[in-house]
Amino acid sequence: MHVRSFYFHGAAHQFSHQGFVPKLTDHLLARILGRQYDPEPPTFTDDERDKVYIHGNRLREWYMMSVYYTSYDLRRQADKINTRNRPYVMALSRGDSFHPYTYARVLGIYQVRVLHPGLAEPTNMDVLWVRWLEVDRGHRAGWKAKRLYRVKFVPSNEEGAFGFLDPADVIRGTHLIPGFNHGHVMDLLMSGRISKWDYVPPNNWSHHYVDQ
Repeated sequence: MHVRSFYFHGAAHQFSHQGFVPKLTDHLLARILGRQYDPEPPTFTDDERDKVYIHGNRLREWYMMSVYYTSYDLRRQADKINTRNRPYVMALSRGDSFHPYTYARVLGIYQVRVLHPGLAEPTNMDVLWVRWLEVDRGHRAGWKAKRLYRVKFVPSNEEGAFGFLDPADVIRGTHLIPGFNHGHVMDLLMSGRISKWDYVPPNNWSHHYVDQ
């Protein structure tokens, strides 16, 4: 099992990008308060955020996770999600009538030990740091059109490009077929400096077709 532990303070340069720590705090707080299923992302005050304490400011990181699901022939199956070569997952879409699912590329698999007045005791919570994809609404798809849905990376300079996902909300891994004629994902970056969180290997494309 590939696992490592490190501290926020010891890797501050990594976690200053794309609001990693504030988004982590809001994600944990939403789950603790039962607001993670709100259609709109919950907003919290600084006083509310200050009540979330990550023990030792410490993260544990994995490179792989398993997602169990029931197949169409009622068999128990598992998808291995690997941040290096099998990183795409799907979850239910919230508040979007256009398409029932949402898709993301997993950038990090973490566990934190959380203390909060709403928890009876210190609790381990698993989180996924993801880069979101959005369904291309300008592309005709579905049963009537007899075409696969197409998704694209949210540009990294937009607020909703990066975020957190509860592993329990992952339905399964997903297979995305590259849209070769649409160019590479690097075309969607802010240009200039590219951080660890923006990096996607060059053979990943800006648009993909959803195969499952």
